[in-house]
Amino acid sequence: MQPSRGLLGIVCAAALAVSGLSACTADGGKDPAAVDPKSAVGEQKIAPAPPGKYRKLPEPCGSLDPDALKKLVPNAPEYSGAAELTYDTNRRVGCTWAGETSQGNRYLQIDFERVVSYDPGVSDEAQAQSDYEAKVLKAGIQATPSAPVTTAPVLPTGSPAGLPGQNPVGTPTSPSTSPDLAPRLLAEVGDAAFIDDELMTRDSGVHRDITLVFRTANVLVTISYAQWSADKATTPQSADLQQGAEQVADALVKTIK
Repeated sequence: MQPSRGLLGIVCAAALAVSGLSACTADGGKDPAAVDPKSAVGEQKIAPAPPGKYRKLPEPCGSLDPDALKKLVPNAPEYSGAAELTYDTNRRVGCTWAGETSQGNRYLQIDFERVVSYDPGVSDEAQAQSDYEAKVLKAGIQATPSAPVTTAPVLPTGSPAGLPGQNPVGTPTSPSTSPDLAPRLLAEVGDAAFIDDELMTRDSGVHRDITLVFRTANVLVTISYAQWSADKATTPQSADLQQGAEQVADALVKTIK
């Protein structure tokens, strides 16, 4: 026996009360013309953000000219560099060099990271910018237009060009004595860049670390340039090391294709 229309109406009304549907047909089914506007909006798909400009990374250990490396990291055992361990060379690569000067050991490390966003609504470039800004914040650098924005520092008088850290002892230059060398944003290095300078004195000696980070599209590059001296009377020169790090950055920008 088929249920009566009256019974179907009662069933439909009960279903509407529970599910929130707007209408039923005469035979008790859903009315295709009555669509919940909220459900319709919820089914709309957001167009995915465009992929990043760069899809691969350069070979890091071959990204710097050997003659430049000999000036940046003198007296290294060899200049082929030590590649950083990586599981995906399309996502992250790096290389390290170590040498020795008359004033202490010298270290140079470069790191390339191709940023990929896992949020379909956020582009790779936007994610890279967000990651870059997090690094600026961590370094304690003022990321506003009022922050100092400079280009390469001027070397102190008597500093040999291309040979960072070779100033005579007794004429130290540090961010604490020169505002131009303080941690700051940099102009004309990729799409955005900053440089950080940290001097540490330990029982083993004096260590100065220069960190330069820049972004170009969806690639982040980190340059670490450091000098360590066992003689606490010898202060690694800030201006010279910063200039070396900026020279490396200028060269690396051109290798990203």
